[in-house]
Amino acid sequence: MTFKVTDKYFKTIYTKEKNPTKSNIHFIIIDSWDSDSVIRLYKDAGWWKDDYSPDDIPKIIKESFRFCIGINTNTGETIATGRIISDGVSTGYIQDLCVLKQSRGIGVGSFLLQYLINVAGSAGLNQIILVAEPDTTGFYERAGLVSLERKTFFLF
Repeated sequence: MTFKVTDKYFKTIYTKEKNPTKSNIHFIIIDSWDSDSVIRLYKDAGWWKDDYSPDDIPKIIKESFRFCIGINTNTGETIATGRIISDGVSTGYIQDLCVLKQSRGIGVGSFLLQYLINVAGSAGLNQIILVAEPDTTGFYERAGLVSLERKTFFLF
């Protein structure tokens, strides 16, 4: 598996030897994208609700501090997404990290997470908080993130 990053943050090609015969994945930071591709990812993750408006996707992308997508360069399909919400000074929240089910298990999510952490660090953010589904904690712990047991987050 070859992961290629071509944006202003990195100009490196990474190779994941787990399955080198799989397709190439290209990661880029965007400020606009095809809404249907993003909705497909959100639906695949079980996040999209029927009462959500597709018209909100361009604003979600544009208003994010950084919005990243992963493209299968063999098919042109958008197979991954993740974004950083931030004040641009000190703290960033990584959220909506999502990989199509058919593309999981080959390192795409791990690379995307590390990529977003690097993007946040390159932007000068010194505290990175990740918002995740409860059943994904093992994935993030294996990536080296730790749960803040003495912190409580609230949702209104």
